[in-house]
Amino acid sequence: MDGFDSESLYEQDRLHVWHPLTQHQDYSHNHPLIITHGLESTVYDINGQSYLDAAAGLWCVNVGYGRQQLIDAALRQMQQLAYYPLTQSHPAAIELATRLASYIPSTPHIYFSNSGSEANETAFKMVRQYWQQQGFPHKTKIISRFRGYHGSTLGALSATGQPERKRNYGPMAPDFMQVSAPYCYRCPFHMQYPSCQIQCAEDFERRIQIEGADTVAAIIVEPIIAGGGVLIPPPGYFSRLAHIAKDYNVKLIVDEVVTGFGRTGSLFGHELYNIKPDIVTMAKGLASGYMPIGATAVSDEIFHTFLGATDSGRHLRQVNTFGGHPVACAAAIANLNIIEEDQLVKQAQSKGEYLKQLLVDQLQNVPWVGDIRVQGLLAGIEIVTEPETKTPASDAFMRLLGRHLIKQGILAGKATDVETWHNNILIIAPPLVIHGDELEQIVTGVAHTIRQVGQAPPIHV
Repeated sequence: MDGFDSESLYEQDRLHVWHPLTQHQDYSHNHPLIITHGLESTVYDINGQSYLDAAAGLWCVNVGYGRQQLIDAALRQMQQLAYYPLTQSHPAAIELATRLASYIPSTPHIYFSNSGSEANETAFKMVRQYWQQQGFPHKTKIISRFRGYHGSTLGALSATGQPERKRNYGPMAPDFMQVSAPYCYRCPFHMQYPSCQIQCAEDFERRIQIEGADTVAAIIVEPIIAGGGVLIPPPGYFSRLAHIAKDYNVKLIVDEVVTGFGRTGSLFGHELYNIKPDIVTMAKGLASGYMPIGATAVSDEIFHTFLGATDSGRHLRQVNTFGGHPVACAAAIANLNIIEEDQLVKQAQSKGEYLKQLLVDQLQNVPWVGDIRVQGLLAGIEIVTEPETKTPASDAFMRLLGRHLIKQGILAGKATDVETWHNNILIIAPPLVIHGDELEQIVTGVAHTIRQVGQAPPIHV
């Protein structure tokens, strides 16, 4: 592409950019793509090569690349007010908060931050301070699930149920613990639905009883465990979980960082299960990645305990320099306008049904495919080397899959650094604007690549 010296940029990247989830020793023969621009569901690298982005960046570019409406909104806001903190206020934050409250009226109080990690950290602080102010100072524990992901900051990482993500970063923050995930393909109780009576949900009650309900502040869950492998809970799971939380006087935090804003075929993933959380956290699709922004939405009941005299000490003792940034809020508002005007939630539902059909039709007889899980435009393909024993494909196998897909012009996601030797889920989560023929191209490419890699000699890389 004109204007870029690719060799120079590759060298500067190698010397100075520290990439996440990357072994830099491999750079010489496996350097990252340098992406220069994008349009709808396609991105282009420095050499002009196009790629279908089957991962929507990091599952966030919901409205697709190159949306002029978002660019114009950000520019207008930057010209008018480039920055001001929410120690005061500004129109963009007010409009966005009001909009979000209209979507989830049971949690109408919005605190803005910059990312999903920060949104979850804020939720933990809020719920612990809430219980202090309610006269329950020992209610500090947060229960989450194995394979769930809630962020990279220390509190959010402590809530994350992915041991590999925590390796070498301990000790973790105290009073965080995990219970079993709703992982029907690999049921931790060696049972089958529905005769299992949803033991993965009952595991929360057991843990609360062990810890003592007077010590447990909250449960945090994703509607669908995304980065841990697209683990979709069975029917009845969330209604039982909500009852357990209510019965034991424990607050329910729903992490919508990945599943929010249409990804699951519903505006928010928890709407699929007809529950009303006490706190909802969000980020990624809130501005479709065009600007960094996160938010924590809180119920009246929690918010009102923070009200009191000026010197009562009941205020939230947290400030985020860039939380509720005017430009990020303006981009988010424009993003929500597109989601509504283009009916992207409905599109995600119908396209998700088509994606599921394509995956089943093309992959159900591929011997290395153990399970296919789809909800809206979020799909997980579990890759195994022995279908009978469900032996997970190795990390090397999964890396090779990714490299071969890139050669076919497809960028897919995968479970990474979740559990040792159990990172074997290929993830498809494209922009919600993706076209049917592009979904066909992705699934055909995935099917071909799995067969190609599976039939190759044993992998030792």
